[in-house]
Amino acid sequence: MKTTAKTLFLLLMTLILLAACTSSEPEIFDVDYSFSIEKTDLEGATIKYVRESGGLAFAESEGEVLGYEMNTVLGDLAAQRIKDVQSELNCKFDIEYFSSDSVYTNFRLSNAAGSYYCDIFCGISDRFRDYMKAGTLVGLSEIDDYIDYRNEEKWGDRSVLEVLYWEEDVYGLIPMSWPTSSVSYTGLTIVNEDLITSLNTDDPRDLYENGQWTWEKFRECLEKYFVQEGSEIKHYALACIPFDFGSNYLLSNGHRLAIKGPDGDYHSGLSDPAALAAMAEAQDVFNGSLSYTIDRRNEILAPVEDLLAGKTVMGVMHYAEYVNDRIVKNLTNFGALPWPTGPNVEPGYMAAMHMNLERAIVLSRLSNNIEATAIALNALYEPFKEYPDIESVKEFLFHTYFFDRRDADVYYDMFRSAQYAYFSTPPFAALGTWVSNGQTPTEYIEANIDKIEEYIAQEIAPSKRGIDSLWEE
Repeated sequence: MKTTAKTLFLLLMTLILLAACTSSEPEIFDVDYSFSIEKTDLEGATIKYVRESGGLAFAESEGEVLGYEMNTVLGDLAAQRIKDVQSELNCKFDIEYFSSDSVYTNFRLSNAAGSYYCDIFCGISDRFRDYMKAGTLVGLSEIDDYIDYRNEEKWGDRSVLEVLYWEEDVYGLIPMSWPTSSVSYTGLTIVNEDLITSLNTDDPRDLYENGQWTWEKFRECLEKYFVQEGSEIKHYALACIPFDFGSNYLLSNGHRLAIKGPDGDYHSGLSDPAALAAMAEAQDVFNGSLSYTIDRRNEILAPVEDLLAGKTVMGVMHYAEYVNDRIVKNLTNFGALPWPTGPNVEPGYMAAMHMNLERAIVLSRLSNNIEATAIALNALYEPFKEYPDIESVKEFLFHTYFFDRRDADVYYDMFRSAQYAYFSTPPFAALGTWVSNGQTPTEYIEANIDKIEEYIAQEIAPSKRGIDSLWEE
């Protein structure tokens, strides 16, 4: 990837952009990068880090440290890490938290004007797509001597980071090994274990562990878990909004939004017969003879509310963050599991989607010193020594949030298997709008396939090519 021509071109572009900068003359650091991180002296470099604050995990008013609530175990670890890196590398982090969308506009306008705004920016991933295309963000292949984007346990799986790939490079990352700080996806099913016990029937977590959590078994569970006494519904078997129901069925049968064809181009996965089978099954369950077992309100918080009120046995989380924010704090005994599998995949298969990475990290090409920024960022997000790998992170989740180690596995592994769903686009709509719009699967595909294919060619294929380019053997 890093040819001499590319290096010279990138150097030239950097010099041009810096020359256009309207801020003061950038400080140049004469650093010997052959030293280990512990011995590297960044000579007092100030790294400006602009980061979106808040989120679903805690109230913004409570304050945060790099995505963790202040005065908590993880918040204290993050605060100490900032101090340690500043001391070890002789640098300073100037961290600015924001909650207004205007900061994205300021970042964009500054970049467009060639004016320095910050070194590191952390925010919603799809806001960075235009910056990637315009060349105002640093491609990580340029700085892989300092940040190893191939370390997927530290910086995120390539499929999860798809939104941050474009043509021949990847332009952002997430701190994957920092517990809970990056997890954001939809489709996780939460089970009220107290209701399961009262029913004296199959626990779906056991069915999943035994390879029996399938579409066919799911139908049986919907009937078993639903309880009505006279005209009163004691509890539903499932609470799920239509869109999540449809997308879960598609993904659980191996659906991919874009599939590489024999011609080398990417095409919609809706052309796969397995997708048509998933759509037909979903519509039959959601709108057919089992519809009475499901709370089908099209309100994203309905499953959460039903679970907390004891009004459903299972609820599908539109955002996995609701587990941290609401479920953990209010439900006394719950479990987590993926959607039951279809006939096109092996038992135990799990899949999910994310509409955005809520806290993606990018580096500005107008940074005062890109290399120093990369070194400092890499050191900042080293795994905590208390949680050195993904398995230890799962142990933390188990002891902090869950009642069963299996739940921590499912919670984290679903995110690692998630694919980016290109929010508010034709391929995204195709994941679930057909469940309740009155069209048959065939009618929906025929009416929408052309615009889906057009979007894939314009937006999804370039990201897929970026992954192909950097990861080809």
